[in-house]
Amino acid sequence: MKSTETKSPLFVFLAILLLSLIWGSSFILVKKSLVGYSAMQVGALRIFSATVFFIPFFWQRRKHIAPEQWKSLLWAGLTGNMLPALLFSLAGQHLSSALSGMLNAFTPLFALIIGILFFAQKFIVKQTLGILIGLIGCIGLLVSGKGFQIDFNVHALWVVLATLLYGINMHIVKNKLSGLHPLTSTSGIFMMIGPLALGIMAFSGFFSVPIDSEHLWPLLAGIGLGLLGSALGMLLFNQIIKWTTAVIASSVTYLIPIVAVGWGFFDGEAIYFSQIMFMLVLLAGIYVVNKSKM
Repeated sequence: MKSTETKSPLFVFLAILLLSLIWGSSFILVKKSLVGYSAMQVGALRIFSATVFFIPFFWQRRKHIAPEQWKSLLWAGLTGNMLPALLFSLAGQHLSSALSGMLNAFTPLFALIIGILFFAQKFIVKQTLGILIGLIGCIGLLVSGKGFQIDFNVHALWVVLATLLYGINMHIVKNKLSGLHPLTSTSGIFMMIGPLALGIMAFSGFFSVPIDSEHLWPLLAGIGLGLLGSALGMLLFNQIIKWTTAVIASSVTYLIPIVAVGWGFFDGEAIYFSQIMFMLVLLAGIYVVNKSKM
C-alpha cells in the first residue's frame, strides 16, 4: 500500500542529507571509539546502545511479531547489524575512516548480485555494465595507494565482507519481514542481538574499563554510533522510503562516502587522489545500475 503521506522535494532532500551526515559520520566515530576500546568492545557497544533505544518500541509492538518470524529477525540482526558492526570495528584498527566509508558504497551492488543469484531477482542486461564498473571501482579502492602505486591492505576485506552481509540482509528483510511495520521489525531485530552484544561486552572486559578522562570520549563515540548510526539512522531511512521510494532513499549511497572523506580530511588522514578517482568509478557503477531499473 502506498503511503498517503507526502513531503516537499526540499524536505526530502534535507532528510536524505541529514541521513548521509549520520551514516557518513559513523566511520569516524568508530575510529574515535577505538582509541579507548577494542574492536569487539566498540562493535558490541554500538549494538547494545541501539538495543536500549528500541526497548520501549519493542514493548509496544512485540505482539505483532509471529513466532515463525523470530528466526528471520535473528538472521537479519546478525547480517545487517551485529556482524557488520564488529567487522567495521576490526577494519577501523587498520584502515582510515575515509577508506571504510568509500568501500561501504559497494553495498548496493552486492545486494543486486545476491538478489540475482539466490533470490530470483529479475536481471536486466543493462545492469551488467554497472556491476562491472562498480567492481572496477571497488578493486581499485582495495589496491590504490599514493601516486597510483599498488598498496593492498588485507584488512579492507573486512569492509567488503560487511557490505556482502548488508546485501544479504536487505533480501532477508524484503522476503521474510516485509509484512511487519519497519519499527516493529527493527526493534525486534535489536532485541534478538542485544543480549549477544551484552555478552560480548562482558566477555571482552568492557565493564572493567574505567570511565575516566581517557575513556570518556571513546565511550560517548561508541554510544553515538548506536544511537545515531544504528538507531536513528535506520528509522530515518525507513521514513524516507515511506515518503518517497526505495530508489530515491538509496541516493544516500552517493553522499555517505563524501561525508566520510570529509571527516577523514579534517582528521588528518591520508587520502589519495587514486582513492577519490576509484570511489567515483564505484559510484558511477551504482548510478548505472539504478538507472537501468527505471
